[in-house]
Amino acid sequence: MISNFKSKRIATGGFSLVEVIVAVGIFALAIVGVIGLLVPTSKNITEVADSDSAARVISAIQSGLQRAGYDTVKNDLIANKTFYATKDGSKVGAEDNSDLWKPSENQEKFFEFKLVRNGDTPSQGDGLSPAANDATAGFLAFTIVLRWPAYAPTPDGVSGTPVDPSQQSVMVVPAAITR
Repeated sequence: MISNFKSKRIATGGFSLVEVIVAVGIFALAIVGVIGLLVPTSKNITEVADSDSAARVISAIQSGLQRAGYDTVKNDLIANKTFYATKDGSKVGAEDNSDLWKPSENQEKFFEFKLVRNGDTPSQGDGLSPAANDATAGFLAFTIVLRWPAYAPTPDGVSGTPVDPSQQSVMVVPAAITR
């Protein structure tokens, strides 16, 4: 009886080792493909969030310029100042504003922007707002050139390093201020 027991094979419904290895390989390839899609998707989400923040900052800039008035904006255009804003738009001001920006703390400066007069260069002498018309003009037309990120994080978490302009995103918005 014992010899009969050894010669009988019990049939099972399991998978062979080769089948399991092939299934795991196919599953691994599918997972690698899905994970490969996550990085570009994550980058796109970050870019959209930053663009949304930029639009909010532009609104804050425009309302701040309206409050500042015609003469202040004209003087800032003449001085060709660089301005900065935090990512949430809670702090917006000129780079030389020591009350707002501490010299060693550039980490907060996410957006960098300049105001560019429309019609200020000789080739644009007949533009919307040539400087020669400042005394009598009813409005001042300019463009807000917003770039981000202005500074990249540093290991100390405070100072930040300037970002190469070729690596920055840019938003250009036409604007005007009335007298």
